[in-house]
Amino acid sequence: MNRPVSYHSQPVPTFTLYDVAKAALEHCGDQWRAAPGPWATTGHLWAWDNTPFTIGALPTGELFVRNDQLGDALPLTVKPTDDLDTIGRAVAEITGHLY
Repeated sequence: MNRPVSYHSQPVPTFTLYDVAKAALEHCGDQWRAAPGPWATTGHLWAWDNTPFTIGALPTGELFVRNDQLGDALPLTVKPTDDLDTIGRAVAEITGHLY
């Protein structure tokens, strides 16, 4: 039986959203670049054509990627227990859907 886990019992990742953006670079290509957002609350990516993307977290803890030029966003299908490379790969994959 799966019981809901309380908010205070959720796993806490040991990396920031900027770390996620940097990990995504490994899967996006060498013409992409990353930067941290204010207070490490977001991570930012720029594609080879300077299209900006934001990696953020909703208050519910769900991660998303937004194409800042178009305003479109998609949720990431990752778990808080996933490793950094898995999340970076998911970010790289979803950016292709946001063009």
